[in-house]
Amino acid sequence: MKTFIKATLLSAWSIIGLLATTQAQEFSKLTPKQIGDKITLEYAISGEAVGQQFTVSPFYSIDGGKSFLPLKSVKGNVGNNIPGGRNQIIVWDVLKDLKELDSDVVFKLEGVSKSVVPLQDDFRDVLFKLESLNRTPDGNVELILSITNNGPTRDLKMINGLITITDFNKRKYDAQKGKIAEVEGNERYSTPQRTIKKGENVKARFLFERVPAEVDRAMRLDIGIELITDETYGIDLKIGKLQFRDLPVSTVQTTGMRVEQTKKLQLASSPEHFTIRKVEVVDNNPPVIELISPANIPLVGKEATRGRPYAQSSIGMDDKRLRSLATGEELATTDEFTMVKAKVTDESGIYDVTVNGISAEPAKDGVFQVKVPLEIGRNEIVIRAVDLRQNSIEKKFFVLRKSPSGKVAKGDTEELDLVFDSPKTAPRYFALIMGANDYADDAITDLDNPIQDATKLYNVLVNRYTFDPSNVIFLKNPTREQMINAMDWLTRKVTKYDNLLVFYAGHGFWDKETDFGYWIPTDSKSNSTANWLANSQIKDYVAAIKSKHTLVIADACFGGSIFRSRKAFEEGSQSVKKAFDAPSRKAMTSGNLTEVPDRSVFLEQLVDKLNNNTKSYVTAEELFASIRNVVLSSSPVTPMYGDIKDAGDQGGDFIFVLK
Repeated sequence: MKTFIKATLLSAWSIIGLLATTQAQEFSKLTPKQIGDKITLEYAISGEAVGQQFTVSPFYSIDGGKSFLPLKSVKGNVGNNIPGGRNQIIVWDVLKDLKELDSDVVFKLEGVSKSVVPLQDDFRDVLFKLESLNRTPDGNVELILSITNNGPTRDLKMINGLITITDFNKRKYDAQKGKIAEVEGNERYSTPQRTIKKGENVKARFLFERVPAEVDRAMRLDIGIELITDETYGIDLKIGKLQFRDLPVSTVQTTGMRVEQTKKLQLASSPEHFTIRKVEVVDNNPPVIELISPANIPLVGKEATRGRPYAQSSIGMDDKRLRSLATGEELATTDEFTMVKAKVTDESGIYDVTVNGISAEPAKDGVFQVKVPLEIGRNEIVIRAVDLRQNSIEKKFFVLRKSPSGKVAKGDTEELDLVFDSPKTAPRYFALIMGANDYADDAITDLDNPIQDATKLYNVLVNRYTFDPSNVIFLKNPTREQMINAMDWLTRKVTKYDNLLVFYAGHGFWDKETDFGYWIPTDSKSNSTANWLANSQIKDYVAAIKSKHTLVIADACFGGSIFRSRKAFEEGSQSVKKAFDAPSRKAMTSGNLTEVPDRSVFLEQLVDKLNNNTKSYVTAEELFASIRNVVLSSSPVTPMYGDIKDAGDQGGDFIFVLK
């Protein structure tokens, strides 16, 4: 909505000053892809220090790399203050810089780093600064935090077992030893606890003893916290969780290290031909997926529902590790991985293919092969393909991984089946959906699409997912009073076992001076904020509604100091069962405080993904990550995802459940 108002390494570097030695910093995995009249450059930065930032500049060459010109019309992870990590993307709007492009192109990235910005977060006026995540001389992983209490005197408790590292294979490691200042706890379930006075700064150290040597990055670092304040009328206990994502594990301790350096990085892609002209191409057909291996396994499309049986094999398996179950010729294995080989074709060309969130790079004939990790129990293997015209398709099949003993064990999704298939235990799903088109004040421009967009979301939620229409409030052209009344009703109705989705499409406003964001109800006036709905008030309702999971989706601004943006991973950063178990307060928004167009590519992609999804359970993080790059490359906005601060988020995620 409108706001109101593959790759050759060429590394060279010069170090001016370092107070400690770190591993080599470098660009990696520079992959250009075309989508419509845009070209995306996907890349990664590895080997950086915790909090190190870079200035990233992209270039292109049409003479085989002899000379390079800068890309001008770009957005995404480009320019100043770019952190290290995976899943970086630059979007080049080709036809803004060139009349047309029909050539072999070499792309190059240049990066310079001169600074480190502290990675820090706060919980209830206690600031936690991540000083080091490093290997110790004996091969363990060490976490060092600097903690400053900016609030009243209270006790800080940090349970070792709630200080966790998750790697990019979703393996989770707990801290075995912990220390806050002089207070130690040397067992997994030890609970170091210390009184911290107002203004006091203390150091905390946690040791992880079982992290494999090959783990050099953490997908996520979770820090469980309890703050205990002795008040006049009793004890006030606040429980929270901080989270940092995509962190390097350095080879040395970086505590107190100043990276006063100029670090120059370069990386060039292999030549690849691109043809982009100002021609309108009509293509509404999604890609075609043909599964090659495992052979003779039918692929299931969007008609899939929870409880669908395993994919059936029409032939016997030559590999003795694959064996049938007593219930039929179901594909089963005791292996930790399965190889998926398939062919994907499309009349316009393929932009992206993933298998369970793992990126696949099809050859020229469209054939790709991906090694997919398997968990004990039933595994959904989901193949998703997107063409150059943003058409997408999703197909899946099942593989059953037995335990090493050969026994059949329940996987994450099967455990969730037990919850959702029982009328006694199935949680209810509530939704508040709002679309604002027509504004009473003539000074506020009316919009064409919010109600239509909201209707599309309503239809997919009640028809494909576990949203009972009686638990869904749909407000068209809502006034402020109607919004407040609806949230008051949800406060009384929703329980701690239920889940809530709040969606708003309409005008929004961001006040840079006050750092306030607003949703604009239809009875608002342009010259008065009296009827505007502040994002901070929305946050207060999110905190007050006693749901297990709450997800706010805003096709308008929602951010600032109450929205903590997180890097989202397409395969999710944790198992779906763990995401379900821990309470969450999450948000995703179409734009980052900038003007958002009336025609919402964000909403189109969101509804398309929900319509074509084949997974029984999909997290909000997976949903967002699967549409982010397409939205970024097809519209002027930069979508965001993260958690809502001080609203009760404990590291879980909202789960969309197919009927």
